[in-house]
Amino acid sequence: MSSVHSGLANIRRSPYQSLLAVLLISITFFVAHAFALTLLGAEHILRFFETRPQVIAFFSLQANDTEVKTAVETMQQRSYVKEVRLVSKLDALELYRKDNQDNPLLLELVTADILPASLEVSANSIDALATVKSDLEAMNSIEEVVFQDDVVSSLSQWTASLRLIGLSVVGVLTLASFLTIVIIIGMKVVTKKNAINIMKIIGATNWYIIGPFVSEGVFYGITGSLIGFGLVYVLMLYLTPWIKGFLGDIIVLPVEWQYLAMQAGAGVVIGWILGFMASLVAVRRMIR
Repeated sequence: MSSVHSGLANIRRSPYQSLLAVLLISITFFVAHAFALTLLGAEHILRFFETRPQVIAFFSLQANDTEVKTAVETMQQRSYVKEVRLVSKLDALELYRKDNQDNPLLLELVTADILPASLEVSANSIDALATVKSDLEAMNSIEEVVFQDDVVSSLSQWTASLRLIGLSVVGVLTLASFLTIVIIIGMKVVTKKNAINIMKIIGATNWYIIGPFVSEGVFYGITGSLIGFGLVYVLMLYLTPWIKGFLGDIIVLPVEWQYLAMQAGAGVVIGWILGFMASLVAVRRMIR
């Protein structure tokens, strides 16, 4: 406990340096928490489109009921297929009538016999959609397969790019925070060099000497992580109504409290590790 008190005393003696460390670490964790929530939202958006019928296969007009049933059962047996929906000729006619209800002439010219049945297939993952397309194209009863692979590919690339950019930014800020703690703690070690030498002469242990500095670094890390999470939480409360109105049912809001609690806890642990390791690096010469 004396190490903690000494560390807090060191913080009070140099408030501006301490404020700088806490500010930079808070920005780091603000970006990290914001990135984690953004990535979570991106994954939900991608998963939403993964679960929509992405591959549509149109049967030939000559396909009989047995061939249609066989195609449905074959796709349902695939482990990577999530859902198979059959749109019969009568269903296709009903959809056509709804789309053209304002044009009676078109309705009179079209019957169920000239509209093909179709399959709408969704996969368990976005990567399996190409395989679903290949399976459908290999069926003799299928005349045409529609798959907007450019849209799916763009969504995957967007998510991957977001993940890479976010990790890069968080990594740079984490390194900057780490070096800031090292520099601040190192400066304080230098100013107390004579006092440290005296404590070594009278037999003080290494932990007794470095304990206050380590406590100070841990304080910076934990405080910065909590402030960063608090800022993200307030911003999320402010933006939730707008995001919910814009994305509708694609993302379930508000975010579950279990996830927020886990994120806050992970931030505290990472902040503790960051402050602890940076402090040890700053005082490594005393340990020797």
